[in-house]
Amino acid sequence: MEIGTTNVMRKDSSMKGSTTILQSGIQGLTESLAENLGVESSMVLPFVDFTEMMTAYLLHVSGPGGRLIVGGHATPEIQLAADRAEMEITEAIGATPFVGHVEDVLEAVASTGDVIYLANPNWVTGSNYSTKDIERLAEATGDGALILDEKLFDFYGISGLGMLERYANVIVLRSLTAGFGIDADESGYMVGTPGLISAFGEALGANGFTATRLRIINTTLASEDARTQRLAMVQDESLRVASRLTELGVQNRMTSADFLLLRVADPQRVGNFMSRYGVALGNLDGYPALQHYVKYRMQSPLSNDNFLTAFSRMPKEYYHMDGIDRTAVMFNRPGSRKKSTYETTRESVVMTVEDK
Repeated sequence: MEIGTTNVMRKDSSMKGSTTILQSGIQGLTESLAENLGVESSMVLPFVDFTEMMTAYLLHVSGPGGRLIVGGHATPEIQLAADRAEMEITEAIGATPFVGHVEDVLEAVASTGDVIYLANPNWVTGSNYSTKDIERLAEATGDGALILDEKLFDFYGISGLGMLERYANVIVLRSLTAGFGIDADESGYMVGTPGLISAFGEALGANGFTATRLRIINTTLASEDARTQRLAMVQDESLRVASRLTELGVQNRMTSADFLLLRVADPQRVGNFMSRYGVALGNLDGYPALQHYVKYRMQSPLSNDNFLTAFSRMPKEYYHMDGIDRTAVMFNRPGSRKKSTYETTRESVVMTVEDK
């Protein structure tokens, strides 16, 4: 009996020690993120799984019977989280899916208790909103919540972090790995007021971190030079690939994120053809107002060359379309009274600047 008791005590002691080490690692990660953001560590909450975190947060701020207004297209992760939280979801897309119009979102809001989710830029189309737009949305949800998903912040640069001091109902979400091109990883962190983070941290419960995952994340975050180099590469490669596709007669759109949108005659046949060359495309044909569109995420120059080579060998009838989608894509530039409008045709890539 004494031996058995001793073994149990040793096991419990070992588990407590491992838990303490893990908690210390999470706290270290939290403090590091807070320091980089210039906020208090009590305002930061890391999480492992985006969908699980979103489900828990929607239940925390609204729950069954509530309304979730999504600015732009909702990804499967958001749709699943809303379904699990038993909330009604509305996508505010407007006349064009490629430009974020705050009026479209505000029109969908029926109560100050509604929850607004805004991916800025949008994960599907790259559409985006300005800081003034975000403030208007924060004011419209006084009793609800405004969720600013800044997963693609590294590529766009506009953030709602500065609003946290004025709006207690705003939270900002960031990815821990998207800037490094690790899109499949769902780990990230939430930034909000200390009271909100404390209350939701208790509601969320165990966050699922392991010692191995923490080591991977810390190693990734320490590679600042790699992240900076990738961001510069994505920008250069986006313009190069878009220009080459235009020369091939492929209609395409650059975005304020790390992907291009291609308008093709038959998305399924295009996707099947490209898969033979090991190229993955996202089929957006099932999304509202995105018929005939596929998405290509920027890779290394060598991988992008493979993508272009494969497209050049594709039967023209797979991608060629007689009409041209001339809907403009507008990039809001902070500190500027002008907007940049990007339009791609089969003949050329055009960038113009117009007064607002």
